Amino acid sequence: MAFNKNVYRTRYSIEQDSLPTQFFETPKDVIRSILEPGNNTFYKLYKILIERTGEVSPYLPEQFKTNCFKFDDGTLGCYVTLPNPESIMLCAAIVYVFSPSMNNNMFFTVETDEAMGRMTYKLCSIDEEKKRTVYGACNLNPTEIIHYIKAVYSRAK
Repeated sequence: MAFNKNVYRTRYSIEQDSLPTQFFETPKDVIRSILEPGNNTFYKLYKILIERTGEVSPYLPEQFKTNCFKFDDGTLGCYVTLPNPESIMLCAAIVYVFSPSMNNNMFFTVETDEAMGRMTYKLCSIDEEKKRTVYGACNLNPTEIIHYIKAVYSRAK
């Protein structure tokens, strides 16, 4: 796909602002929406917001995948695979982590970065005040990322 600045700006805004804001404001609604069978929440959101700019969404429903997981302490999470990022600062995945009591929620991004002219990935989080924390480089392997997040989440509680 050719680089399109309207798609880039919209996607960046969704991943860095809309999704974390919505999660922290109404976490139960977000989780319910993610878990609703047959509802491709993320595809629909990207499509609607990109098309509002007058562009055609370049993404297909099958490019968005959601897998849920549970840590040993009962903490739950949803790993959302997004379409391949076209540029730096876009996300390859987002990860919602929440305790059953909903009082220790975290929003993580697996963002593209650039090192020595090639695309790499880094794990970041965005908190309720929109403060970003960068944890460092990561592989684009969901199992490894979830283990990394578990370590970060355990220290943050």
